[in-house]
Amino acid sequence: MDPSERALFITAYGRLVAGVWSEPDQELLLSTDPHRLLAEYDLLLPPEVPVVVVRDAEHLDPDIDVQVRAWADAAGGRGPLLLYVPALDELDEQELSEHELDSVVAGVDPTGACCCPCCCT
Repeated sequence: MDPSERALFITAYGRLVAGVWSEPDQELLLSTDPHRLLAEYDLLLPPEVPVVVVRDAEHLDPDIDVQVRAWADAAGGRGPLLLYVPALDELDEQELSEHELDSVVAGVDPTGACCCPCCCT
């Protein structure tokens, strides 16, 4: 995956997680039709590629590289997609605005500066 594809994936994945955290219908779609949820965020997989949703409330700081590799493997037909979506309930049920959620998930701090080298190089 080249750097621009990686950045696009990370942005779409961050929006997906923020959507699941903030919208009950997105949360429902995650469990009932993850392919459709992925497609709503322009993350397209062939229908024959299984999607396994991993909700891990104890692992609050998931490694984005793990998710990127899982996406690349699934998109390349090398196995199911393990879709990591951290549960929000372990975050002290803190109320965050949609903008704050996007910033947290996408790796951007409130000043707009990117905090990860993956999309800045």
